[in-house]
Amino acid sequence: MRHQEVVNEFKRTAFTTDRMMEFFTESELTTQIGYGKALWPLVLSKELIDNALDACEGTGTGPVITITLEPDAITVEDNGLGLNPKIIERSLDYRVRISDKKYYVAPTRGQLGNALKCIWAASFVANGEGLVEVTACGLHHRIEIHLNRIAQAPDISHTITPSVKNGTSVMVHWPGIASLEPHDQTAEFYQTETVADALPALMADFATLNPHATFHLRLPGGHSSYPASDSEWSKWLGSQATSSHWYRVADLCALIAAEVRENGHKTIRDFVAEFDGLAGTQYRKRVLTEADIHDAAYLDDLVVNGDIDNAAAGRLLTAMQQASRPVKPQRLGVIGKEHLQAALVRRGVSLKGFTYRKACGTGDDGLPFVVETAFGVKKEGRRELIIGLNNSPVFKVPSGHLSDILADCRVQAFDPVVLVVHLGCPRFEFTDHGKGSIV
Repeated sequence: MRHQEVVNEFKRTAFTTDRMMEFFTESELTTQIGYGKALWPLVLSKELIDNALDACEGTGTGPVITITLEPDAITVEDNGLGLNPKIIERSLDYRVRISDKKYYVAPTRGQLGNALKCIWAASFVANGEGLVEVTACGLHHRIEIHLNRIAQAPDISHTITPSVKNGTSVMVHWPGIASLEPHDQTAEFYQTETVADALPALMADFATLNPHATFHLRLPGGHSSYPASDSEWSKWLGSQATSSHWYRVADLCALIAAEVRENGHKTIRDFVAEFDGLAGTQYRKRVLTEADIHDAAYLDDLVVNGDIDNAAAGRLLTAMQQASRPVKPQRLGVIGKEHLQAALVRRGVSLKGFTYRKACGTGDDGLPFVVETAFGVKKEGRRELIIGLNNSPVFKVPSGHLSDILADCRVQAFDPVVLVVHLGCPRFEFTDHGKGSIV
């Protein structure tokens, strides 16, 4: 009988990885940003511009956004009130996400609450060194990122000194950023030779989708500007109350739970007043009566066994919807034919071949929407697609349905045309962290 050789069994160790590391490896940060490393400078620039526009609009200020690209840094500046230092401090805690949009249903540019966290981490993950400087609210923040791999936690140095600069300025230091090649298979747009080549197209797209905003772009090779065409143009602002008609019961439960965690005691009466059309005393009283809720009840009275009472939240939502009017789609914001025509003419489109279409309505999900399209023919060049969701450009065609429609149009990539498609809606079901794909 032959003796079998005894082989020592290899025993794997079940390693523990802290969730704080999710932003500090290339694979995990790619998941958070939604695109590969090659596109990080552009995607994060877009996020900073989105935040700058929202900040200005929230205070009724006509946005003036300036983007400065240097060989080793990119800076986004705005003329808003300034990024609250408490937000900066809280965003450095990688155990939690900070967002004033995530639990509200409204036509805002972003809702994930991870933009600042990605900005702090991106250059470090890409280059092994991370430095971001923020100037806002009379303070200059210098944020340096290192990593303690043994403790599985970021080692963040945050120093604050006085400053007199107005608005918000965010400078991301990134070695060689101007000459990086932003090629990534997960994106369809802005695939140019360098970041310096891609930024003008990104700025032009933002200007196309935002008639009220002025954009300045400063590149190593020169400057360009995109002035506002209509400083009085309006859209639904982040500072406006959201509509109860945009919520499902699950959405309202999530918002109530977040309010209970963050604000402790808040009366349901005051909570109701924060919704569109329900600020009046008579409306709040009617809602509470119809929902069978005591006038002095608090939000935490809706908590049962650590969760929000679904039935009570359902009654509250129904009463709120019955006591208020649905929002007309046009209130979301219509870019308009005149602005889109001027934007396309600036791209070389002939007035003779320009067409514009608009559709406003309410979808099967009960949400209002505005869809605008503009099309024109150029004398030369390749096809340009500008697709926007809530006045923010995307890096790829956001849905298979829209891809099929574009294919049916038989417009090829080498055709000299420009097509703009913009969709405004209070809620998109994003399928990725990059906010580029929707259901």
